[in-house]
Amino acid sequence: MQYRTGLFSLVLIPLLTLAQQHNPADFYDKPLRIEVAAQSDKETYRIIPCGEKGMILFYQSVEAANENSTRWYFFYYDKNLQQVWLKSAPVYSSLDFKTSILTSDTVNLFFEADRKQKKQGVNFQILRIIVPQGMFILNNGQMPESSTMAFFRIIRQKAFIGLNDDENNQVRILVLNLPTGSVQLFPVGEDGKSELIFFSVDTTERVMKSLISKRISKRETQLSLIRQRLDGSLVYETTISNYGSGRLFHQAAEIGIQNEEVLVAGTYTQGITSKKGAPDETTGFFTSPVVTSLQTSVNFYNLLDLKNIRQLLDERDVLSLRKKSMKKNPSGQEFSLDFSVLLHDLLYWEGEYILVAETYFPQYHTESFTDYDFYGRPFTNSYSVFDGYRFTGAMIVSFNEQGKLLWDNSMEIRNILTFSLNPKIALYPGSDEIVIAYLSEGKIASRIIKRNETVEKTTYSEPEFLSSNDKLLSETFGRLVFWYDNYFLCTGYQEIRDISKGSNDKRLVFYCNKIRFER
Repeated sequence: MQYRTGLFSLVLIPLLTLAQQHNPADFYDKPLRIEVAAQSDKETYRIIPCGEKGMILFYQSVEAANENSTRWYFFYYDKNLQQVWLKSAPVYSSLDFKTSILTSDTVNLFFEADRKQKKQGVNFQILRIIVPQGMFILNNGQMPESSTMAFFRIIRQKAFIGLNDDENNQVRILVLNLPTGSVQLFPVGEDGKSELIFFSVDTTERVMKSLISKRISKRETQLSLIRQRLDGSLVYETTISNYGSGRLFHQAAEIGIQNEEVLVAGTYTQGITSKKGAPDETTGFFTSPVVTSLQTSVNFYNLLDLKNIRQLLDERDVLSLRKKSMKKNPSGQEFSLDFSVLLHDLLYWEGEYILVAETYFPQYHTESFTDYDFYGRPFTNSYSVFDGYRFTGAMIVSFNEQGKLLWDNSMEIRNILTFSLNPKIALYPGSDEIVIAYLSEGKIASRIIKRNETVEKTTYSEPEFLSSNDKLLSETFGRLVFWYDNYFLCTGYQEIRDISKGSNDKRLVFYCNKIRFER
């Protein structure tokens, strides 16, 4: 493993420029880079940002800790990316890492078995790492065999695990008392084909907050906002109505405003379903404020009506689609762009509520081969091969407390093809402007917006490597994630060549760079 200081700083003053620092006196303010040798990009290296306390890099080894467990290694770095400690922990070999959350000075990791291995006793583990002391605490648990973790929260000494159950069609919350190991299992909502799409715990009000989607029929989806006390008893359940509009709610998130006021926001579709019977494309955004358990209204905003949608589509295409909408739907039925989108959580910013949705589509290519029939005559067979999800853009919309659209903006995403549906866009909100950024092919693309205005168009910055002789050949699984203050981390796998040593001097590494945005 190698690390070095002084690689680069991404500075916004006011244009996005690349600033290099080489003064040793600035050591503690310099961005850094870590490289870990890798055999392939299928390895399990990951990072967990821990705020100003630093960062954890970890991976699953091939070492057996005992008969049933594999050893996972954890490297802890301070915020200057200097290694503080290296430790390992045994995790059941049947479990895979799913997610992590940071609480105070503790990193909480959730490991879960796949559906085929859920019957084998312990089917999830929670590993808690008290970062400054390097102390590890491991809890074993068992969830219903047909359940899958959808949300994971740690509140004080309890783990709250939101479960979706495809077999029994019942959303449940499993509460694990970490010191004692005792378990409580609470149903959420009535029986039916339901899915938990948002979950949180309010320690002030001492309630569990759930938002579930329930399939009523192929053409009707119902959202329910549910509040339960920590003992599972119901406080209230509110159905989010579409007010007879015929639209299907698709994805959603919620955010507390104040006291008993909540804003639910998400995406909707016209009701056209996929072959599996579930809508998978988006027509627009919806918002619905809820006050003291009562839905006060619902608002719908078609993507075609967004002012900045032209940044994701050719303006002539937008005008053509709008004309078709008017011509083909005189009765008022909407015409849809039918984007597939990945929704972020709602973000509170300067008295507004920001929602980000990334657009993508599944990409395929066709492969053909020659075969022969019974008589030896040749014929061609073709089949489609899934290449991954092609991300194309990000839409940013802002609402007030009543769910009214204030402004919208967008940014094109280039050259991201991945098999994982996780967020690619990172936001850095200032007092009056927002930086939108993503990592692709070893470059950081960023744009500055001031609500619906674009202050600076997209610029691209290239990180510096360990050596000026290093040249990037390829990058996979690149990510840009928030760290603390105005610092971010970019990670991924890179194949690098040292041009001073000839064309055969190549190395594959998992890397991590510290990035600083400045105004």
